[in-house]
Amino acid sequence: MDSAIEGLSSKDSCRVATQSNTNLASPGASLDGVAMANGDRVLARSQTAPAENGIYIWNGAATPMTRAADASTFDELEQAVASVEEGTDTSTTWRQTAVNGTLGTTSVTWLPFGSSTPDASETVKGKAEIATQTETDTGTDDARFVTPLKLKTSPHAKRKHTATIGDGSATQFDVTHNFGTRDLVVQVYRASGGYDTIFCDVSRTDTNTVRLNFAAAPTSNQFTAVILG
Repeated sequence: MDSAIEGLSSKDSCRVATQSNTNLASPGASLDGVAMANGDRVLARSQTAPAENGIYIWNGAATPMTRAADASTFDELEQAVASVEEGTDTSTTWRQTAVNGTLGTTSVTWLPFGSSTPDASETVKGKAEIATQTETDTGTDDARFVTPLKLKTSPHAKRKHTATIGDGSATQFDVTHNFGTRDLVVQVYRASGGYDTIFCDVSRTDTNTVRLNFAAAPTSNQFTAVILG
């Protein structure tokens, strides 16, 4: 209704918007850091020759982009409004402001339209990028969000493995923790009674296994081993 009243022409959203002049004849495999797929819509808004701006279809890395069917004439570009899904301009909307022009000759001008979502900060609600595993592991990026999975697999996560020890005969037990490191804290305590700490010989046989040796064979399920890494 608003579009009809204001004379706006709402278009299907574009996957990405260009941030600089793009070789329309051979655009490459990615635009604005986004890996493209055949049929993706592209908002070209930064061409050195502004008459080349518009809404295009990506047809391949070395194949010319073509103007989208709903934006292939200047009339269709007049008051066109399109949103961007990914890349630098994620969640922004753009309006084409030039009128009464000729496609390929008249400058096509895209300006921000409506309200856009700001970048999130500690004091402002908004959009934010998910950190990569490397960014999570290094712990130096303060501008991206961390998912539970990336936190779980990062070196900052507190990992704990417990195992029940004792069968009445063996004095040596190998406990597999799969933490991938020898930087571990290992403690053994009595599984009943006073739950006091028990001292035994601990060796880190590899980065995923801890070996416990006792002077006498523990009774069935007598001890609990806790491994932190």
